[in-house]
This record gives sequence, C-alpha cells and structure tokens, in this order.
Amino acid sequence: MSTRKRGRWYWADFSVDSVRYRKPLKTGDWKVARQRERDLIEAARAGHLDTQQGPKRLHDAIDRYLADKVMRCAPRTVELERERLSLVKQHFGDVRLSAVTREAIAGYQQARHDAGIANRTINMDVGALRRVLKHCGRWRALQDHVGSLPEQASAIGRALTRAEQRRLFDAAASNPEWEHVYCAATLAANTSMRPVEVKHLRRRDVDLFAGTVTVAYSKNVTSHRVIPLTQAARKALTRMLERADALGFVRPDHYIWPACQWGRFDPTRPIQKWDTAWRALRDAAGLPRLRFHDLRHTIITELAEMGVPDHVIESITGHLSRRMLEHYSHIRLEAKRQALEALEARRAEPDSATEPTTTETIQ
Repeated sequence: MSTRKRGRWYWADFSVDSVRYRKPLKTGDWKVARQRERDLIEAARAGHLDTQQGPKRLHDAIDRYLADKVMRCAPRTVELERERLSLVKQHFGDVRLSAVTREAIAGYQQARHDAGIANRTINMDVGALRRVLKHCGRWRALQDHVGSLPEQASAIGRALTRAEQRRLFDAAASNPEWEHVYCAATLAANTSMRPVEVKHLRRRDVDLFAGTVTVAYSKNVTSHRVIPLTQAARKALTRMLERADALGFVRPDHYIWPACQWGRFDPTRPIQKWDTAWRALRDAAGLPRLRFHDLRHTIITELAEMGVPDHVIESITGHLSRRMLEHYSHIRLEAKRQALEALEARRAEPDSATEPTTTETIQ
C-alpha cells in the first residue's frame, strides 16, 4: 500500500485479494488522501470497487466466461450454462459488476421464487452467476453473504408397470400424428436413452445392419456409448429413417428427429421439444404427469429387478449417479425379498393328498 503524489493529486496503489488497484484520490491534501485511500480499500474488500483490468459490465463478463468455457467443456455443458445465464441477463440487465451485490442476488432469488420456480432451479441459476463472478475475480467479497435456498429431496422417477406400458404404446400407435413421439418413446423404453440423446440422433449414429445405435451427444461425456438394438427399437428407427428418406433427408449428418416450424422441417437442426404431442399421448393413455424421462427410469428399474450387475446397467444407460445406483440396488433388494417371501408362503402350504410321504419316498 502506498500513496504518491502525481501532479496536483495523490494516487492510491494497493492490492486486495491479489487484485491490484490504482486510483486517483483527487486531492492535494495528505491527510484527506490517506482517509480516501482507507475508504477505497474498504470498498475493494466489499467488492464495490472496479479494477483497472477485466470486464466492467455483467454481459461482458458472461460472454467472456462462456467463451472460455467453450474451450474447456463439452458442448452440452456450455449449452446448459448459456441457458441459465440467459435468465440472469434478462433479470439484471447489462449492469456494472459492482451493482451485482448480495442484495441484488437476494432480489433475484426472491423474484424467481415468487414466479413459482423451484429452489433447485434458482440455485442452479445463482451457481452459474457465481462461476461468472469467480471467473472475473468478483466472488470472494460475496461468498460469505450469498446462500443457497433449501431444496426438497425429489423422487428419481416413476417406473411404469407392464399394463401401463401397454396402455401408453397402444394409445401412441392409435394416432398417426404421434408417430414421431411414439417412435421416440419406443426407442427410449428399449435403450434407456435420455430425451436429449434421442433428439440429437443423426443418421450416421444408427447402424441397422449391426443392430446398434451410437449415443454421440448427451448431458456429459461419460454417457457417450454404443447400445445394441432390440427388435422394437430397430423397428422404431426404421420407421423414422423411412420418413426421413421420403422427405429427402439422406445425408449422414441429418437429424432423425429434425426441427420443425410452421410445418417446415430442417434436418440440420434437432427437434427442440415434443411437449404437445407427449401431453396428448399420456392423457389418452390415462397417465397424467408421466415424464418422457420416466421411460428411462422404467427400463433401468426392470434391469435392476432382473439382477443385472451395476457395471452392465451403467454400460447400457451411461453415467449414473451414486444416489441412483443406491436407489436401484434397493429395488433389487425388494424384488429379492418378494421372491423369498413367495417361496416361504409356498413352503407353508399344506401337502397335497397325493404327495407321497417321506417314508414312502425312501422305501
């Protein structure tokens, strides 16, 4: 820390949290200069003082952060981060970074909560903002004052029974307008593919002769995998490929589920959502609030109940969190318990009148 006079004014030169500040004190009085320097140091410690380097405004800080993220992370990770930060931009506007205070962040949390957004989603938004501020050296002054909102533990998913699966797919097959979501659901139910993985399938990812599908786009790199196709999954993909052929979408990089707007298909972009068709389908099947992702939960549950080892399930389904593996282990245990209880009940049944006794058997 030093105070030096240059021309008519004194200047402060000091460092806070490894960030160097050089500021004019705009006074020729030594005592006033010292007091102003102390005020600047306090402001820097509180995160209210701009440095001479780095972004000054929030939008610039976000853009620099995302540009750096592109070089270091998978495209899906950058895409999710961009989605979160677009909401942050919309709320704050292009304010100066010094205006992103703990009070401002608390205001964002309150506004999102009042809009009915789940605490988990709000925490993800603030987490993205935190990473931006850390990237430009602005978070340290806020880290002890910004907390996460409490999150309620949510269910991992819903597993359909055999009867519910038949109702869903019978309803899907009854309406030609639902063919794209019917084929997508069939593929997901027979391969464990996530919705985003189905939507981003390209022609080059499918090998009907070898009977495999390659997941080249997912929520994380560890989920990239090759999955064998069942007969039902092969049939669903064949129908979608025939539709693509009829539309002239025959290039290897064309998406099998292409984007569609105003009745016009664009095979160079993947479909973004099929919410309308999915809601109509599940309502027709009498399965309200069923998520498309629950099809993945269903197949994993069935594999677990069959006693398939964890490493085989992970090979088929991609990365699973420890919490999910523990959940499916519990399902396996319950299935085993039911089997042993059924065995115990069978042994407790009275012997048949025609069954030979032990003595007769020995003789």
